[in-house]
Amino acid sequence: MDTLRASAVEQVKSYLDAEVEITAGQTFVKKSREMKIYREQQCFTCIIEHDISFGKVNADGTALNRAEIFLLPEEYPSFLFAWKNFRIPLPTDYRQWQQVNPHIVSMCMESVEAPEDFAARLSAAFSTLKT
Repeated sequence: MDTLRASAVEQVKSYLDAEVEITAGQTFVKKSREMKIYREQQCFTCIIEHDISFGKVNADGTALNRAEIFLLPEEYPSFLFAWKNFRIPLPTDYRQWQQVNPHIVSMCMESVEAPEDFAARLSAAFSTLKT
């Protein structure tokens, strides 16, 4: 593993308090959380696996970062606010989209920036969620 990737991996692990796996040039972050979904008078508890990864780290320290984060509808506004208003501005090469149903929101993000910056932004947004 090259020095840039090794440094990025260690910082990402620290920011997200997660394990990482490196496969075929991609770094996958293993991050999950327990969610309670209320429907009518029932409560469903499930473990959600988030899909977070980054590609080969370029000489300038940037990489293609991707994340699909699952949120309860009531969590979405505070998560999005923390994500967009992080101390490091979103890069110009950034895309975001979401899929919504009545009980869960899938928020997808892609950016070209340092994986450490992406992970720090994600960590700040995760800190707004109930545990």
